[in-house]
This record gives sequence, C-alpha cells and structure tokens, in this order.
Amino acid sequence: MTIVGVNLRVFLMILLGVLLSVYLAWLANVQVGYGYSWLYSLYETDQHIEKYAPQNRFRHNFELTTEIEHKAIFQSIVDSVHNDGRGLEAILYKANGKTYSVLHEAEIIHLQDVANLINTIHRIALFCLLLLVSLSLWHLHLRRGGQKIKASSKGLVSIGATLSLSIALLFAVAGTKNIFYQMHIWIFPQDHQWFFYYQDSLMSTLMKAPDLFAGIAIQIMLVAVVVFTLGVVCCKKILAK
Repeated sequence: MTIVGVNLRVFLMILLGVLLSVYLAWLANVQVGYGYSWLYSLYETDQHIEKYAPQNRFRHNFELTTEIEHKAIFQSIVDSVHNDGRGLEAILYKANGKTYSVLHEAEIIHLQDVANLINTIHRIALFCLLLLVSLSLWHLHLRRGGQKIKASSKGLVSIGATLSLSIALLFAVAGTKNIFYQMHIWIFPQDHQWFFYYQDSLMSTLMKAPDLFAGIAIQIMLVAVVVFTLGVVCCKKILAK
C-alpha cells in the first residue's frame, strides 16, 4: 500500500467521521427541539412576533398568543417534519375565541419538502456509516497483515477540527443568510415556494428565519466537534488493543 493510498483512505475516514459527527450532533439538537427554548430569548422572538404577527395577511390575532404556545407550536412543527410531515395541517392556535391553522398551503408544501429531505439525510448518513465501517475493517486488516500505519489522535483531531473550522469560515465569509438561501435554491423543487415574508408566514415569524438557523448551525457545529473528538479518542484506544 502506497503512502498516497494510505493517506487517501485515512482522509476519507476522517471526512466520513466529520460528516457523521455533524449528523449525530444534528440528531442531538433534534432531541432538545433545536434549542428553540433558549434561542427564543436570545433572538428576542417575542418582540419579533409582536411586531410582525399583526401584519400577517393570512392569519390573525397570533400576537395574542403566549410564549408557551409559540414554543409548543415550534415543537409541533419539528415533530411533524421528523415524522414524514404528518400532522402539519393539524397545528393550530386559538385567539379571541377562534381557532386558526398555523400553516397555510404553501408552508405545508415546503415543510413536506423538508420532511422528505430529512429522510434522504438519514439514508445518506447510513451509507456514510457503512462506508466508514468498511474502510475501518480494511484498516484493521492491513494492521493485522503486518503493515504499520501511524496516525496520532492529536493529528486526526487536528484534521477534523480543520475541516470543521473551514466550514465555519465558509459560513462567516459567505454569510449565513446567503448560504441559507443558496442551499434552498439547490435542494428544493423550483416550483415550490420556500421564501416567505414575515407578513405572509407565521412559520417564518415564529422562527425569525433565517436568524434562528444561524444559532442552530452554531449549536450543531459545537456539538459535532465534541462528538468527533470523542470518536477519535475511542477509536485510537480500540485500535491500540
């Protein structure tokens, strides 16, 4: 095995490790509702809702709802998109004795697209995991065959951290909002609306989009670095035996 071959395999393993770390960090964020409970206060979402909810052209009186209701509605949206989009039509709020649907048709279609994307991400993550396991078994086979392959845990962590920081730098230079919009253009069907003005969407108002997604992205990256570091340390200990 040439040095180039070894380095390529190790690089692929690290890259897959980073991607899976981000995936696991994302799943961890899902378990805490993407941190909406504390990001709500950080981004002063209550004031944002108070300003834009009265301007909404499709739904009325949402400004009369409470912070508890806002967080419950957001969690309902999260639960639905992680469950094949089921229940999106049933997300409601009450104000002035009337019951309203939170989402209109275009929002439901977009969130269904998000649900479909999430299912695709799960499949991609499974493929990455199988590929990483295959490469790891190959690595072990070469070691048992007598080939010495040296790789320090510090070096691996450094490479992983460099990849993560490169992604963070990309977001900083290009701008979170620009990347957010461009990814939507690439990912979602052209004939499906994904951009909503605050005056047209309680969903966007509730999430203070895209600001909220910047906070969520930072949370995911921070957790991903921790997961990757722990994964490298554990793998080194296993391989050392």
